[in-house]
Amino acid sequence: MRCRRRATAAFKFHLDTHLAKEDTHLFRIMRERVSVSDQLEAIGVMSSTMPGSRVPEFNAWFYPLLGDEDRENFTRTLMMLMPFEVFAPSIPQIRQATGDDFAELSRRIPELAQ
Repeated sequence: MRCRRRATAAFKFHLDTHLAKEDTHLFRIMRERVSVSDQLEAIGVMSSTMPGSRVPEFNAWFYPLLGDEDRENFTRTLMMLMPFEVFAPSIPQIRQATGDDFAELSRRIPELAQ
């Protein structure tokens, strides 16, 4: 059992390092070099492959990883990609995933406070 815990800790360390590098380098490069329309297309392709039943799990995992600006940008992108009626069921999930930070997100995107 100790070996499994050690392997899990090592995996988490390397995953956190990888994700930090993505945040530092990849996302900056995407913002600077990939047009907004191409970013929207990429998000549309990725999101179309996710089964609807996994959306709550994704929201619970993803939203806490983002800062205020990235949360706003990601949420606005989702709202542009789908009708509000399709997006609306995600709002309580986002509220739960962001906790106290939801107030800032809904201040930035008033449609979320409805």
